[in-house]
Amino acid sequence: MTSFSFRNNILDLIRLIAALQVVVVHSNNHLKLNIDESFMSLLERFPGVPIFFVVSGFLISASYERSNSLFQYYQNRVLRIFPGLWFCFVISLVTILIFSSVEFELIASLKWGVAQLTMAQFYNPDFLRTYGVGVVNGSLWTIPVELQFYIILPVIYWFFRFSSKSLYFAGSLIVFLLFIALSLVFFEFKANNETLLVKLVGVTVFPYLYMFLVGVFLQRRINVIEKYLYGKFYFWLALYLISSYLLGLFNFTVQGNYLNPISAILLSLLTISAAYSFPKSYSTLLKGNDISYGVYIYHMLVINIFVEQNLSGSLIYLAITLACTIALASFSWLMIEKKALSFKHYSLRKTIDTSHTKLESS
Repeated sequence: MTSFSFRNNILDLIRLIAALQVVVVHSNNHLKLNIDESFMSLLERFPGVPIFFVVSGFLISASYERSNSLFQYYQNRVLRIFPGLWFCFVISLVTILIFSSVEFELIASLKWGVAQLTMAQFYNPDFLRTYGVGVVNGSLWTIPVELQFYIILPVIYWFFRFSSKSLYFAGSLIVFLLFIALSLVFFEFKANNETLLVKLVGVTVFPYLYMFLVGVFLQRRINVIEKYLYGKFYFWLALYLISSYLLGLFNFTVQGNYLNPISAILLSLLTISAAYSFPKSYSTLLKGNDISYGVYIYHMLVINIFVEQNLSGSLIYLAITLACTIALASFSWLMIEKKALSFKHYSLRKTIDTSHTKLESS
């Protein structure tokens, strides 16, 4: 194994694997593929969305620290999210028009369009409830959460930047535990009450912020990665699986997006350990093509076409879904996202290693 380096990781590959996990789970559920239950049970113990959240905290905090200004930071975030998202909206309209007989209502359509193009992608008008699975692109509920992460991150940095050393550590712990508590309260309410308020809270940062903060913490304490996570993937994998099994015996949630906090934190540590336990050459398999975002935002469009055409029950549809999704994601990356990212004022991949010992030691 090569010597430890902050840049020597396979986070791009991990994000793609996480996105593919989401595709397989959604395909199995909506296309009634009846994939072996034991395999799906294991797969759902590695949910893609929590992995995205911790990786996001890790990478976005590094991006923020390298930005010359708050404007530049937000500009870079906009360039990463919205061009692909807007193109996805266009593809959504095309698929609805071609594969369904939905009658668009003017006012509701305008509301839906504004929501899809801004940061309320969870909104789905009644006239679209008859299309596909009932939601045009349900996966996009995470986009508002991600955008809120971007907004709140500078606030978190601002708070701790002006804190004393003792307040920094105490405050970090208090904030972290507070958001774990909020997450537990939300998941308990969600299990028993599917009210509008609960649904709206579910698309805020509050139930998931502690996962994002784990990523931020690890990026800011790179020595923790080097000492406890680097090259120790199999240890953390074994610990995660054993703990997942034991927690499952006590009826803790150990599958899906709403993991119990112990499992979520261990999965976060496992994710970053995986990023730093394999040769960087694994990441070069993608040849710099970061299609994970596209895979995530386009796959439900393909699945909805199959559902609308009453095609289900065969693994061939999973293969076609994967092929079409990867094709769409690749086109989006090469023709839309990559071109948009060229307007960024810096590239995280091109930045030289910086010292991480500067962080909050004063």
